[in-house]
Amino acid sequence: MSEPATQAAPAQESPYRDAIQLTDEMRQHCHIYLDEQLYIGALTLLSGLVTSGASHPQLLAKPTFAPEPFHIELISALLIHPRHTNQAHPNERLELASRSIAFLRNTLSILGPLNARLGDAFSFSPINTTRSSRRNRNTLENDGDSSSSDAEDRSERTRGVIANKGRLRRCAKDFWHVVGWALNCSVKYPRRWKYWKVWLDFMLDVLDADWKERERQDELARANENIGQEEKPLLRKCLLVEYLSEAKGRSSSMKRVVRSAFADGSPGSLKEFPEVFPNETKELKVQSGQKRKREDPRKQHFAAYDDDDAETAMDSSELTDQTPEPFQDAENTLAVDPWLGGTESIALRQRLLATFSRVAAILPDCLTDCVEIYDMIYECVKPLPVPAFSLHFSPSSSSQLPIIVFVSLTQFLLLRFLPGSAPRPDSIVDRENDDLSQEVLEKCFLPFPANTSSVADNAKVSILVESQFRQFLKSCRCFHTRTLGAAIEKGILARESKSKGDKRRKDGGVRAKDEESDREWLRASGERLRNLLLWVEQNNGGD
Repeated sequence: MSEPATQAAPAQESPYRDAIQLTDEMRQHCHIYLDEQLYIGALTLLSGLVTSGASHPQLLAKPTFAPEPFHIELISALLIHPRHTNQAHPNERLELASRSIAFLRNTLSILGPLNARLGDAFSFSPINTTRSSRRNRNTLENDGDSSSSDAEDRSERTRGVIANKGRLRRCAKDFWHVVGWALNCSVKYPRRWKYWKVWLDFMLDVLDADWKERERQDELARANENIGQEEKPLLRKCLLVEYLSEAKGRSSSMKRVVRSAFADGSPGSLKEFPEVFPNETKELKVQSGQKRKREDPRKQHFAAYDDDDAETAMDSSELTDQTPEPFQDAENTLAVDPWLGGTESIALRQRLLATFSRVAAILPDCLTDCVEIYDMIYECVKPLPVPAFSLHFSPSSSSQLPIIVFVSLTQFLLLRFLPGSAPRPDSIVDRENDDLSQEVLEKCFLPFPANTSSVADNAKVSILVESQFRQFLKSCRCFHTRTLGAAIEKGILARESKSKGDKRRKDGGVRAKDEESDREWLRASGERLRNLLLWVEQNNGGD
């Protein structure tokens, strides 16, 4: 029994290089670049420090320099702040953004989230500053008697909007505010979405890497008998748990966290998750032959650190409103985008759902249990347009939902959508988890319509049972039986028969068009189920 444990030990080795703290001189050079807003120079220096020794054959055995968390925070802001994205000159955007994300990804992959102290860099904790410490640069440079706390304040004091009023942790209420706004942009402000999606994708990678590394170190401590079998001291201090800490034990806050993953650009969603940076959806007006005015750098030199006038001046006349690009129906009526921003947006939303599920399953005391989280997800997905619902719960190769989450969540949703007369899986088979079986599919899910006559609800039920059947065919051997064929055909006919729509509504052709679209989704799903049954018959045989 001890041999397998010995063989598994190498898998617990850290995939990251150890960190060397920057010398005071290195730190000062980086700070000067950022203070003077010479961001390309700062990125060149920081990237060189992080990747130093990358060609060494014993790469992981060689430590490398770790940037200051404050500097990492500022570089990450270059990806999303409007001053350096949609409100920068087109020629200035590409290089800065590409260098920024390359540096951030190198930092994550080389040093890892713990060695790079990304938890400090991406914390949304309030900034502890005092009015007395906000002095101008001239005073600081000539104050030889400054205390150590003043020195610490000085290390996080630079010019530029991203380090002051435009600092993300100052502008956003919390991480979930940023998530909600970013996904609102995926629907309503595509030009802002192209920046936010890069940041959100990276941040989800950070949360995932932070979780896995802390889990690995807890496992290592457990193997060395330093902690108990059920203890997870490091995991409980991960960045994701910090982001969720204010929602713990508060139902309304937890629902808001889940709703952030379904932000759809509607008025209610925009009110709950408003823009993060002031006027960030405005675009820069660049007229032919004109250059944007810049304030004389010499006038900035002695500016106060807490005064945003020290940043590059931008006249409001240089900005223009970005035209929203919401989905509109044939009557030119504002509606929710039926695709919720498209496949890139859906993939990130799925990653968020997987994140909620993981915390609920492993650390329920840090949030809540899976049943409550899934119930909140149900409340969010029930009103979704059928196309968006289908994208969320399709078992395609591009789905970001782990199989175990996909199977559990789709079963939970089906049990909410189906009538009370449908048998529950626990009454059919004795099981300790949500594993699917052919018997459960045939008796509990395939033959039933939704618990309402709504065309959309019945289409969603059809999509869910189709997705479960597809996943079952991928993972298990399925036998063609008369009971399987009967269950599939009975369910298709029952759902089509029950889908009567709501004839009491008198809102013209808009609702009728939506119902006809939903009915087409229902028919198409039914045909795909029949085709899957035919494939089973041709490939697996049976009775």
